[in-house]
Amino acid sequence: MNQKLTTAALLFGALLVAGPAFADCPGPFLRDVKRSYESAKNAERAGNKEAALFAYHASIGDVCEGANPHETDAAKRAIPLAQELGAAAEKSGNFAKAAQLYDAGGQFAAADRAYIQTVRANADNTFTYQGALEYYRNRAPDSAFASNNASVLKLAGPYKQDPKYLEEVKAMPAKAIERAIQREAAAFNELYLKDYVQMIQGRGDDPADANGVQRTIAAQQALVQKWKTDDLLKDARAALDNLKMWGITTPDQQLGKTIAAKVAQLAEQHATTLRQKYSGAPKLLEEAMDYYRAMGSENPKVGQSIASVRTQALKLGDEANAKQRYVLAAEYYETADAADKAEAARNRMQQVAMQKMQPSIAQAQKQAEAFAAQYSDPAKVAEMRRQAEATRKAMQERQAASKASNQKSADDLEKDLGL
Repeated sequence: MNQKLTTAALLFGALLVAGPAFADCPGPFLRDVKRSYESAKNAERAGNKEAALFAYHASIGDVCEGANPHETDAAKRAIPLAQELGAAAEKSGNFAKAAQLYDAGGQFAAADRAYIQTVRANADNTFTYQGALEYYRNRAPDSAFASNNASVLKLAGPYKQDPKYLEEVKAMPAKAIERAIQREAAAFNELYLKDYVQMIQGRGDDPADANGVQRTIAAQQALVQKWKTDDLLKDARAALDNLKMWGITTPDQQLGKTIAAKVAQLAEQHATTLRQKYSGAPKLLEEAMDYYRAMGSENPKVGQSIASVRTQALKLGDEANAKQRYVLAAEYYETADAADKAEAARNRMQQVAMQKMQPSIAQAQKQAEAFAAQYSDPAKVAEMRRQAEATRKAMQERQAASKASNQKSADDLEKDLGL
């Protein structure tokens, strides 16, 4: 009896000691690894190599209970699968997938080689740069990467990162900044701006003029075909925004300050150009205000400059309104944030259009009235019915005569042929 109590006490004490230890362990537990290992074997037997690879990968590593009995066999199976599947993905050009597959089987050098291809394909993206920097730094020789993956490296062989990859990533900001400056300069094209203003100024103002509407559509299509885009300034703004992001992202603080000043300078220059030379298009005044905003809210010039553009737009709206160019006037008023004036201009445009269409409307009304009067007279309706019935009978008689004539011709032909 005493021996049973002692054994029970020992077991209870062991649970008290192990309980807190397991509670502090975030996992994985042995049962989880066993489940992954069995899933991997089932997937491999079923021919699903990719699922098997990732399940084997999940079976590698320490468990809360101590030794992992499935680790070595899982690593042995994962390594050849990673080599096979990773090479196939790399050959097909799916480098992101290849890097994942190589990683799952401890082929870390191959994963680095595939991953750098995804970086090069998106070299102007600041998020790509940040992700690549973290990726290669986490695998550097002075990191814990090798020790964290010691179990698979025992079988897959030693891994040493090629330093050229990290150096390439570190050089990305300077090169991306240079490309962004070149793209921005090419996209802010004054020949395009001139064509755009000409198209806007040549638009018809009469919505009832079908020919004028067609000419406007044709001019818009011609502009797109010539410049291969419907908004070249959109590309210029995107390049400037990209330049600004690289200035913020680069670890070189002095370069970041230089880029911030460059962005503010370009933004102010472009805004001034649009206001002074291309104000004939309301949308370009909107663009000028956006460029001022790109200078940064902390810049004291921004608020005053935007207010000045709105004043300019209001004045141009009044001038267009006086010339009865109500569509253009409404657009200027919207740019000036004068909603009431914009609505009034549109209402006036509709009134003018209705006045021009009034003769056609009146004629159509007369025709409708005459038609209604004709059908409201019983005698006229009866006469129309009589005429329709007579026409129907005449058509039937002609059809019957034609049929008889065709039959007679056929009979005569048979006689002639001796049939």
